[in-house]
Amino acid sequence: MGRLIFFSLLFMLLVAVIPLSVFAQSALAAVMEKKCTLCHDYDLVTEKKAYQSEWENIVARMVAYDRSQFTAVDSLLVLKYIKENLALDGPGGRKADPAQDQ
Repeated sequence: MGRLIFFSLLFMLLVAVIPLSVFAQSALAAVMEKKCTLCHDYDLVTEKKAYQSEWENIVARMVAYDRSQFTAVDSLLVLKYIKENLALDGPGGRKADPAQDQ
């Protein structure tokens, strides 16, 4: 039991500190798509305009709604992908207004 807790905590730490390039971007996207599209249309998720702090609340609310669909690792991976790629203030540089992209 102690080993399981240790390795779970170690994994969560690694997910938080290892650069995204170490993890396959497509693997994170697949986890996000699999979990979010259980209840939502893919476009609804990917077109949502929200900041990282807002996404934290959104993901927490979704996980709390149906905990049976999310492990702790799932929720961390989904949130990591969203913060990196979808958040308005994330490193992906997404804009609040799509017209700003041109």
